[in-house]
Amino acid sequence: MTSARITVLDRPGCHLCVEASAVVHRVADELGEAVDHRNIDEDDDLKRRWSLEIPVIMVDGEVVAVYRVTEQELRRALKKKRRRPLIGFPSGFGRRGPR
Repeated sequence: MTSARITVLDRPGCHLCVEASAVVHRVADELGEAVDHRNIDEDDDLKRRWSLEIPVIMVDGEVVAVYRVTEQELRRALKKKRRRPLIGFPSGFGRRGPR
């Protein structure tokens, strides 16, 4: 388990992941937040759910952006969300509604 409030779901070789990570790390460094990167290819559940929708940016376990994120969007999400314990990733986490 990680104490990071920001989680980036990504995979090697993903150019959008590189771009989003740069934005995430700029904001995280500025605000003193930790970032956890999860390679979806190392977790069957993550790969099945997010294979075509990466990168995924989460704050406190909730999806705040998919594909791209701006510094403003991430700052707003960090300000709005309250830190709470995150116990693993329950099945169906991050779902944004029916598909």
